[in-house]
Amino acid sequence: ITESLTVATPLILAGLAVALPFKASLFNIGAQGQIILGAAFAGWVGFTLDLPPVIHMLVAVLAGAIGGGLWGFIPGILRAKTGAHEVITTIMLNHISVYLLAFLLTTTAFQRPGRADPISPPVADSALYPPLFGSSFRLHWGFVLALIMCAAVWWLLYRSTKGFEFRAVGYNANAARTAGIKVERSYALVMVLAGALAGMAGTAQ
Repeated sequence: ITESLTVATPLILAGLAVALPFKASLFNIGAQGQIILGAAFAGWVGFTLDLPPVIHMLVAVLAGAIGGGLWGFIPGILRAKTGAHEVITTIMLNHISVYLLAFLLTTTAFQRPGRADPISPPVADSALYPPLFGSSFRLHWGFVLALIMCAAVWWLLYRSTKGFEFRAVGYNANAARTAGIKVERSYALVMVLAGALAGMAGTAQ
């Protein structure tokens, strides 16, 4: 059971990364790339910075969310400014992220010293999610974060003004624009939030 929940953790967060923009009538096919960027950002923080245990983990999670959010911002702003369809741009960015990661693992910032193969230094224990049920099980507090994010996305969509705007844009963008909602800003923001959720999935990995 705990192994199933461990594997489910990044899938829950990636599912949220797809479901949230879907409410604004956007198809975020770029969760893969956003996960990769989130993992890269969080990993770099994990093996580079020397911070106290809890703070180190929180900074790594935040870095992962920022990395994914930045990767989500690109298709969001392209859709908002040029009308470029997010399905095409996110699929392209998935491929770019794979090759970007392969390149990063050949640089001194990411490659493990003394190694010629593409492998990073190990992430410090202080940056890892603590195990939920002790060292005998792999299930960690990232699963709890995934559940919290489920509740947060529900609250955002159905209890906040911004969530109402996202849903209004999804129902009818022209009507939402007529009602004074900034549709283009909603496109960009919802993709940033989706990317941040996928980036958190990367931290779970």
